[in-house]
Amino acid sequence: MAGTTVGRITDNLAILRVDDSSTHYFEGLWEIPEGITYNAYLLDTGEGFILFDGWKRVYASELLRILEGLLDPGDLKYIVVHHMEPDHTGSLPLVASWARDAKILGHPMAFKIMGGRVAAERFRPVRDGEELALGGYKLKFIYAPWIHWPETMFTYVEGDSVLLTCDAFGGYGIPRAVFDDECRDMDWYLYTAKKYLVTVVGRYRGFVVKALDKLSKLGVEPSIVAPGHGLVWRKDPRLIMDHYRRISSGELVEGKAVVVYASMYGSTERLALHAAKALSQAGYRVSVYGFTDSKRPSIADTLADIADSELLVIALPTYEADPYPLIEYLVGLICEKASAPRRAAVLGSYSWGGVGAKAIASMLEKCGHKVVYVGERQRIHATLREVEEEVESLLKAVGSPRGA
Repeated sequence: MAGTTVGRITDNLAILRVDDSSTHYFEGLWEIPEGITYNAYLLDTGEGFILFDGWKRVYASELLRILEGLLDPGDLKYIVVHHMEPDHTGSLPLVASWARDAKILGHPMAFKIMGGRVAAERFRPVRDGEELALGGYKLKFIYAPWIHWPETMFTYVEGDSVLLTCDAFGGYGIPRAVFDDECRDMDWYLYTAKKYLVTVVGRYRGFVVKALDKLSKLGVEPSIVAPGHGLVWRKDPRLIMDHYRRISSGELVEGKAVVVYASMYGSTERLALHAAKALSQAGYRVSVYGFTDSKRPSIADTLADIADSELLVIALPTYEADPYPLIEYLVGLICEKASAPRRAAVLGSYSWGGVGAKAIASMLEKCGHKVVYVGERQRIHATLREVEEEVESLLKAVGSPRGA
């Protein structure tokens, strides 16, 4: 059984959290050995309860058990759906069948995505900026499209100054803490939040900036940010909001370099490791991710590390007259999830013909990278001196770290 937490956010707002350590590949794609939480929230207005979001279907019965211990089904007046993705709505049919009189509120598109899981008469669409008053509480619904589906929205609980944001401002991981001021390893958690943002929301990161700007224009400066995954932010909500803005706007870390390579038989690996060592000696802070016949790093972690690097170096072999497939796939993800006007360099090795490096350089240029070097003169049996000459050419092209 997964661990669950029922805790108080404010006097009348509770978090209902389940810790999912069984999902190893979020969305079936992203490696998350750190796990993830699903956070639902329950507001007691004094004139009825409002449930915000839910849990993954596998945990639906456990969520219902918790709700049964907190209220009678007739007391649940509304279920607010911020985002229809099943990690937040898998429990919706079971909870809705238990609380038969509860209305389901959400973006007009939410019912289309719901696909008949709940009867049409139960659903009530809300407009952008619409307000709901119940028991002295006033809620404001704020559309936040493409974070990360088109129907996503936030709820602002006025008075308590709580912003419920579902996927926005969330993170991977199962922190022991519920709140940011209880977290003992904030650097780790901010990394998991970056990894989450890049992998899950990365394609639509521009909409994160738009949502933040929209909140500012509305004068919404929450005292508490309560997302659908990870920590609740009550001490410093601006920290996670600014963290999301920096990553989404493509802000790069001066002096940070990431070297990514694939190697079938060792020649490209030798070239990549020489390049990484030389960059480090030149003053760069270098991370290395190598895909070989004996090791394969997390693609999710690779993308997260690349997202704010000022320099990206990719080394690959040509494979059957094309770029090495894993590198081509990874570069496609970089372009989709983590592109930025960073400098990039591409190194290649080959046996009978070299085309891989040029093709990868072209991909990077088309998605906004500044390709400063393309080297593809290395054959698979290159001498050490030839490797060193290639790396020397690379260093001349990339120069010193910015800010050095």
